[in-house]
Amino acid sequence: MPRRPLRAAAFSALAGATLLATGAAAAAEPLATLLGKLAPPAAPRGSVDVVGWVERNGGGGGEAELVVTFVPKGAVKLVADPGVTVTPVQRDGIAWRVTAPVSRIDAGEDYFGEPPTLRVPFAGADGKPVEAAVEYAYCLVDYQCLFGETRVSAATDAPRG
Repeated sequence: MPRRPLRAAAFSALAGATLLATGAAAAAEPLATLLGKLAPPAAPRGSVDVVGWVERNGGGGGEAELVVTFVPKGAVKLVADPGVTVTPVQRDGIAWRVTAPVSRIDAGEDYFGEPPTLRVPFAGADGKPVEAAVEYAYCLVDYQCLFGETRVSAATDAPRG
């Protein structure tokens, strides 16, 4: 029976010596190195630009569309589900041809292969811009996924196309 306390004492002495050796080695490392081991890796850099313009069919008085596209910059991928949504902002002088938000969702896919482009048809041109609220989801590659919201506006008097 007296041997067990000796074993426990020997183990405690060995553990204490190991801790002292480890502590001495850690004390020799700079604090920045130790903190660097604890800190998460730096987040990848990236963003999404949402761009809108007007295209008109048949000249100045014809049917027009607000065209909205997404430009990923840096380490970014656009999420295919929940996708992207464009909601036209109602105002006098513009008659939107759709009343519900326009969406693109690629169910079953993680990310869009190419940045999507959505078209929202409208009638009217009074020189004032048309606007839409845009919602989208994107991921900073191998880091974190986020939701984005913005508004786009485009002049109706100088359309592309």
